Amino acid sequence: MIPRRITQGLVLGLLIGLAGALLSISPPGLDLEERFGLDWLFLLRGPRPAPPEVVVVSIDKASAGRFGLPNEPRKWPRALHARLVENLSRAGAAVVGFDISFQEPRDPLEDRQFVQAVGRAGNVVLFEYLRKETVPLTDAAGGGAGELVTERLIQPLPSLAQAAAATAPFPLPKVPAKVSQFWLFKGSAGDSATLPAVMFQLRALAAYPDLLRAASPAAAGLPADIEVIRRERSLRAVMEQLRTLLRQPEVGERVRSRLADDSTLAPATRRMLTALLHVYQGQDSRYLNYYGPPRSITTLPYHAVWQADGSRAAPQFDLRGKMVLVGFSERLQPEQQDGFYTVYTQEASGLDISGVEIAATALANMVEDNPVQPLHPGAQLTLVLLWGLLLGMLAMAWRAGRGIAAVAAAAVAYLVVTLQLFSAQALWLPLVVPLAIQTPTALFAGLLWHYRDVSRERNRIRRAFRNYLPERAVAALARDLSAAPGGELLHGVCLATDAARYTTLAERMAPEALAALMNRYYESLFEPVRVHGGFVSDVIGDAMLAVWAQVQPDAGQRAQACRAALDVARAAERFSQARESAGLSTRIGLHAGPILLGNIGAADHFEYRAVGDIVNTATRLQALNKLLGTRVLVSRETVDGLDGFRVRDLGMFLLPGKTRPTAVLELQGVAQDATDVERELARDFATALRDFKERRFARARTGFVQCLERLPQDGPSRYYLALCDHYLARPPAPAWDGVVSVADHQALI
Repeated sequence: MIPRRITQGLVLGLLIGLAGALLSISPPGLDLEERFGLDWLFLLRGPRPAPPEVVVVSIDKASAGRFGLPNEPRKWPRALHARLVENLSRAGAAVVGFDISFQEPRDPLEDRQFVQAVGRAGNVVLFEYLRKETVPLTDAAGGGAGELVTERLIQPLPSLAQAAAATAPFPLPKVPAKVSQFWLFKGSAGDSATLPAVMFQLRALAAYPDLLRAASPAAAGLPADIEVIRRERSLRAVMEQLRTLLRQPEVGERVRSRLADDSTLAPATRRMLTALLHVYQGQDSRYLNYYGPPRSITTLPYHAVWQADGSRAAPQFDLRGKMVLVGFSERLQPEQQDGFYTVYTQEASGLDISGVEIAATALANMVEDNPVQPLHPGAQLTLVLLWGLLLGMLAMAWRAGRGIAAVAAAAVAYLVVTLQLFSAQALWLPLVVPLAIQTPTALFAGLLWHYRDVSRERNRIRRAFRNYLPERAVAALARDLSAAPGGELLHGVCLATDAARYTTLAERMAPEALAALMNRYYESLFEPVRVHGGFVSDVIGDAMLAVWAQVQPDAGQRAQACRAALDVARAAERFSQARESAGLSTRIGLHAGPILLGNIGAADHFEYRAVGDIVNTATRLQALNKLLGTRVLVSRETVDGLDGFRVRDLGMFLLPGKTRPTAVLELQGVAQDATDVERELARDFATALRDFKERRFARARTGFVQCLERLPQDGPSRYYLALCDHYLARPPAPAWDGVVSVADHQALI
């Protein structure tokens, strides 16, 4: 029997696991993980270095003071932005993105200066405003049918939009929602690529030919010349085509494989294209992998870059090849317009992170190709379920003190592994449900269950043994009840097999070839046993022993073993036909009864084995197949009371080494598959066998001859025909009761 504590642990763990799994995929559970679990991971991990490829140019209070302007970036003269773009171009910035709205015209001269600077740079991405609009709906009768909320992209000034390399939105929620995700493509805005995605694609445009080559020939419809894309300002259209193309599984897989195998690609180019491939093939949104509190990404004051002279921004700035985002990045208070509530919002001072820093974080995540990756719902469900099972087992496996220590150690290990995976791979495992809900629940439930069980067990032991043992010994026994050595007595079925011609094969085949052949042979035999709920207990040479065992006798268990035997016979036949040179023919025997399962051995060597008469009987039945010319023989105990199987009674046999006869039957298949010939043969054989048992050997002989006329290869008929001839010449003793002694008649066939 399964130890009680293991059963209790399984029950407790299953309850905790199921409850936690359901909670973890429910909206409240998902919200808890995002609001608290993800925050814990960021805070426990701490800040990490941001990639130097991304830089923020901050429109801040200090810069406003230098220019004598209000601390409102939308009101700044656009001539300032024109000079900033020129300085960034001279400094070698690869891409420049403005997280500022330019929808309204200002001073015509300054607007023209800004347009010209943007056009000359050729690498500027401007912000598009995403406006929500409510459209009233009407029904067929002309009445009101509710409202439809849509989103419309509002581009900057037409002249600016035409001069820019591209325009793109960057929508984010406002408080009280915490910003934990960003969109790569905004579905409600026509799957429009967002500002970070467009900037990353623009930065990767130099490697665009390599991407086309990897996607060939599917990329034939895409423009091949980078300059055409730049000149026609068609980057967004190309991104839409690439997204449609690379989301085709066969194309995406081909591109991924070619990028990995292309030895001509520089490692940096390969990494960038691989990250770009993930942008197009992934979800529309990603979780932000924050680098730390505000200003964790390299941030330069606007005025410092604006005042740069000559060909470089300033002696301390290196912007060559960098992706630069320009926007309002002051240390923001919650009431300020461009501040967003994040995991790094400082509760004490109320400082939020600016939108441009979030855009820079999203862009940096794409550069490193490491956004936060939540588990797939199925994987999360499995993890939480298994974690609950583990907690239940640990809570119940030992006494309360050790159980608490084990659960606490497991929780610490889970936290360490989760934090390590988050820090190293940005993999987000759930924390709140496993550690804040399941773990305390397991501890509390385990303590209660332990208290109840310990109280009951100690009282029972004390009452039972107080008259035989000292109180001190009884108390020690109550604290630790160890299982006695040995096995467990169960009810089961044994299936024994043996392969004909194995000795001949072993003699003429090399050991390596023989081992390979037998491995394939057993692979075909083991599968039916596993499928039908048994387990292979022993394998020696060409012989296999499989076992089905339960605490109580079970007809369903015997039926499973019979079905497994038929499937094993079919599998062995297919194996033999597929390898005619080997010609292994398998014989099978089944017997049911009590069986001992446990560790058998001595000293320092033990084996988990089945022990009992049913093992010997199954083996003898398997060997009897050779005399009778059959494939599957079973005892009466195996099939008694089972329906749906086609069996043939072969009589009573005294098997070698046995003192009591065994009723032997041939298991031929399932009842519904029987043919007319097989039914007539079974009827004639039963009649002849009855005559044989009643000592009418001449009449029985005639019956067995008729059986062979119906089926010349029928082994049992040939065997009994030989027995009839033998008994006609030398009749058995008067006390003979129809039992065939196998040992006395092995030479007949």
